[in-house]
Amino acid sequence: MKHLLGLFFKFQKDLYCIAKMKIKNENDIEDIIQETMLSAYTNLKKLKNNKFFKTWIIRILLNNCKKFYKRKNFKSLDDKDGIEKIPTNEIDLATIEFENFISFLPEEERTILTLYYSLNYTTKEIAQILQKREGTICSKISRAKVKIKEKYKGEFY
Repeated sequence: MKHLLGLFFKFQKDLYCIAKMKIKNENDIEDIIQETMLSAYTNLKKLKNNKFFKTWIIRILLNNCKKFYKRKNFKSLDDKDGIEKIPTNEIDLATIEFENFISFLPEEERTILTLYYSLNYTTKEIAQILQKREGTICSKISRAKVKIKEKYKGEFY
């Protein structure tokens, strides 16, 4: 248990940032992270190699976010039902600005860009987490960058 807690706390900021990107309500984010930790603990025997813990726990978190939407019948991330309260000690201003900057992109592209640019995951790690090919991840990053360039064309010159 102590080893699992250490690993969990090592990736807690990543889990929070990913959950925050998908869920707006702070209480719901906390619940999902707790569910993720509980699932990881109860299913730890299913993890065949500890070096994949990070990928595995993020995948659990993403699945819990999907389940949350099904339970609450949310249609999209952009629903304004949640309370948007961001604790300053858990997430920095640059992360908040980045989330706002990419908020117009589809959810999958936001997830990939957040993992890649905010959390510094490699395209290979993102491919493992999202269970997609690395080439697909690279293509989605490239397409998202084109969309961003078009959206903000002329604003940053």
